[in-house]
Amino acid sequence: MAPHAGFQSPTKCSNAVTAPAVDRRSCVRLFVSLLGVLSLGRSLGPLEDSLPAADLESWLKHFGPSRLGDPMALSQLGAVYLASHPGEQEPERLSRLILRDSADPVEFVLIESIARDWLKHDVTQVEGWMLSRTEARICAVLHLMGGRPG
Repeated sequence: MAPHAGFQSPTKCSNAVTAPAVDRRSCVRLFVSLLGVLSLGRSLGPLEDSLPAADLESWLKHFGPSRLGDPMALSQLGAVYLASHPGEQEPERLSRLILRDSADPVEFVLIESIARDWLKHDVTQVEGWMLSRTEARICAVLHLMGGRPG
């Protein structure tokens, strides 16, 4: 069968850079949890206001990745994303890409970034799932932080 014009086969990751598979049920649970936590908004209390708005790692350490879902499963998805995006290996760079220069509370910026990604079709496939670029980058930050920050 001849390849279609303009179609490129996906690049394969090195065998040295692999992560365990994440089943669909865990992935759905993780991102439903992520959106649920992020939608709480200001109800999280005044502690969030004291955190630097432009520091995603501090926010994740303070609230803990377990509020977003299973930290190890999120970390696994992050490892897969990073294997195909080697230019995004630094947590500080990922934080800037996710939060931009916003002074708004982190959870609001995350919700806006995820929504903007979907509206612009800025999505990526990770372990067979279509994720917004922001969701995949959050997983990547968790992976780079060791999957168990805080």
